[in-house]
Amino acid sequence: MIDTLDCDVAVLGAGPTGLTLANLLGKAGLQVTLVERNVTTVQAPRAVSIDDEALRTIQAAGLIDDVLKDIVIDYGYQYITPKNQVFAQIEPTAREYGWPRRNAFTQPELEATLRGGLDRFANVTQLFGHSCESVVEDEDGVTLTLQQQDGAERSLRARYLAGCDGGRSGIRKLLGAEMTGSTYLERWLIVDLAATRERFRLTRVICDPKRPTICLPGPDGKRRYEFMVHNNETDDFIGAETKVRELLAEYGPDCDAPIVRKQVYTFHARIADRWSTKRIFIGGDAAHLTPPFAGQGMNSGVRDAHNLAWKLIAVVRGELGPGLLASYQTEREPHARALVDMAVNIGKVMMPTSSVQALLVQAAFRAMRFIPPLHAYFAQMKYKPKPFYGSGFLLPDDGGLNIVGRMQPQPLVERLDRTRAKLDDIVGNDFVLLAFGDEAQSALGACAAHKFGIANLQRIAITPHHMNIDRSADGSLKAFREVDEFFESTLPRGRDILILIRPDRYAAAACDVTDRTRIPAFAESIQALAARTFQTN
Repeated sequence: MIDTLDCDVAVLGAGPTGLTLANLLGKAGLQVTLVERNVTTVQAPRAVSIDDEALRTIQAAGLIDDVLKDIVIDYGYQYITPKNQVFAQIEPTAREYGWPRRNAFTQPELEATLRGGLDRFANVTQLFGHSCESVVEDEDGVTLTLQQQDGAERSLRARYLAGCDGGRSGIRKLLGAEMTGSTYLERWLIVDLAATRERFRLTRVICDPKRPTICLPGPDGKRRYEFMVHNNETDDFIGAETKVRELLAEYGPDCDAPIVRKQVYTFHARIADRWSTKRIFIGGDAAHLTPPFAGQGMNSGVRDAHNLAWKLIAVVRGELGPGLLASYQTEREPHARALVDMAVNIGKVMMPTSSVQALLVQAAFRAMRFIPPLHAYFAQMKYKPKPFYGSGFLLPDDGGLNIVGRMQPQPLVERLDRTRAKLDDIVGNDFVLLAFGDEAQSALGACAAHKFGIANLQRIAITPHHMNIDRSADGSLKAFREVDEFFESTLPRGRDILILIRPDRYAAAACDVTDRTRIPAFAESIQALAARTFQTN
């Protein structure tokens, strides 16, 4: 007899996307089965950069303290001429989402931590060493046929399937999805070192037309070098030990360092045209392939996981209808595409095709130093597309506040007893009705009589940095004072604003309720938004 398993969600693929998704679903109490064809998580270094948005998702998964142990936080870039002159430096300091924008890590350690996190949940089954042989979708769910390494078969029945099975995704092929975009001819040699003599903390990008080179610091003395490969150089030639040592000697002090991995790769800028059926979804590299120059490939997959996770949780629990799941690609694809385009453009800076082009680019960056707003735009990484959804599970009309569809900040907030905490740690992974303003507590109190149609809705009031919490207000209201001024810097002063924040920290709706008579209509509009997810076409 074939062993049969049942679950709410099957996750196929135990890379960063699948592991993050499984942790978020497991933390919410769903029955999850994680399927991975390999017997363990990845052992070789791959992705090396993790951003603030991804760390915020890991925070939501309850693993941030464990992950931070293996991360070098808060570092930047230097762009350097062939004569070793710095023509641009990028060191972002903003932490509006609660974490630094650029951080270094090693993928084997991250995946091991994420896999270990699953041990917290009796409701998560891990099937490593199992390949997926077939998938059949019907009206009520998905049936997977799995094969163990000894040849034995198992049947897995799930209400939903998330295919996080990489760039060669079998689930993507099952959907009939096509990858659109480009595969570039340029090849790069990656060399990962177990130790380094190079103590410089920033990433060095040597924009040399003769051989563009990148040198990236890692945690615990690790380092990565990336060298562009010339067309007349074969993979065997460039990857030979003597040639690798020669390159290391030319571009740094690590010619005799212990090598963990050396590999030649090409890069892709491609996005799937279809991300889902009714019951099956794809995410991570299965849905989009990003050039490595912006360090956003893995981070985009983690964004997919957070977006899909809260929606699956709400639908499986019956809190919102299955129509909610149709917003997954609608929301995620444009943002993923924007990051792919950004990486392509950064690659043009890193890989000048001629000395003339290199000089022009370098001169332009030097000129920016005399234009402070433009200089800050690059130095603070403001060119990175802000997380934004133009349509999906949201009410776009926010009366000109321009916050709906955007990831909301995570300030440090202060309680009445003067203890402090990050906002996400206070509100958890539920929807939040957040009132902000001088009279935020009063505004939140005025919402008490209204239903918003959202299950487990957390309600909190936050006063601006310059305003103390009103101690005479209703003591049952959760009230805090903003310490970091992120909300205060983006919202109109002297007004009271209500924001409905989703579990993935994006604003679904917002309204100026300085005039309290606007609250009933705002509540009704959110009820209608939730009700539409139960409607079927």
